[in-house]
Amino acid sequence: MAQRSPIKALVIGASGHIGNAIVRAFLGRQYRVSACSRRRVPPANLCDLPVRYLSGDIETSGQLEKWIAGHDLVVDAAAPYPLNVFSPVSEAGKDPIAHAERRTRLLLEAVWRHKARLVYVGSFVTGVRPRSSAQRFQHEAMRLAHPYFQVKELIESQMLEASRHGLPVVIANPTYCLGPWDLHDRQLCTIPLLLSGEIPSSITQTLNVIDVRDVAAAICGALDAECYGEPLQMSGHDISTEELYTQICELGGVRCPRISTATTVAIASAYTMELMLGMVGEKTRLPAGGMMMATLFDYIVSGNELQKLGITPRPLSETLVDAIKWYRQVGYC
Repeated sequence: MAQRSPIKALVIGASGHIGNAIVRAFLGRQYRVSACSRRRVPPANLCDLPVRYLSGDIETSGQLEKWIAGHDLVVDAAAPYPLNVFSPVSEAGKDPIAHAERRTRLLLEAVWRHKARLVYVGSFVTGVRPRSSAQRFQHEAMRLAHPYFQVKELIESQMLEASRHGLPVVIANPTYCLGPWDLHDRQLCTIPLLLSGEIPSSITQTLNVIDVRDVAAAICGALDAECYGEPLQMSGHDISTEELYTQICELGGVRCPRISTATTVAIASAYTMELMLGMVGEKTRLPAGGMMMATLFDYIVSGNELQKLGITPRPLSETLVDAIKWYRQVGYC
């Protein structure tokens, strides 16, 4: 009996937090993985992995076609996520909405042409359902104030439309991801900032935390079960910000912030500061977008998608211990 050829997977955004976890999960399944990143050389979370490393920019004409050719499966773990609330254009000088639409369209067309399957890593924010008038008002105000929300809604709608026309697309919408292998800008990484005493206060907000490894495992399960064309909310543990900070600080052996700030006050302060700095061409060290997203945990309904896929979220303590170990390994704290 002839053996099946191993799946050839292309991971766009392989050096990102979720993308890297997906790369590792695929390698554990004996997939042949091509890892794409803008970085010239493999970064710390890829350098020791048996992958084919492809350096380049997805915005370069013809890059997608070259990357996708010869692959059975494509993962987009680097979809646009605008962080700037001040300017109507992205850092690259592009309208973030138009840029997201064009990028997604080109990706879908290339995947179609090469008859591959697609995994899109989106965001839980597209699945929130405000229940009260106050929540609906707050949600709409945030959509108007920050381009992140409209960009994520637009990309997901394009994915759903492609699926309706027959493209096999897994849509993964994780909540707040923690765990090892993160190489985001340090200023966007809560754990090392907290352990270095750079976060003076928690906020009065409940979060939902999931390990990136559980997200990757759920994506593999969704591919096996052919869960195409249906957004899959991938959620883990409900926990208050104060309790999360306390656990991180206890595990890290540092003092926890003693001040707690109302979320609405924190958002207003961060948003105002971001606008003021943006007017003089400076960037904030505390983007308001993250706190805006956090408020949406108040009205998401945690589903059982992971359980349906045979995934049980690992203990939060394990996630935090491994994340702290990683951040210390790469010199973030």
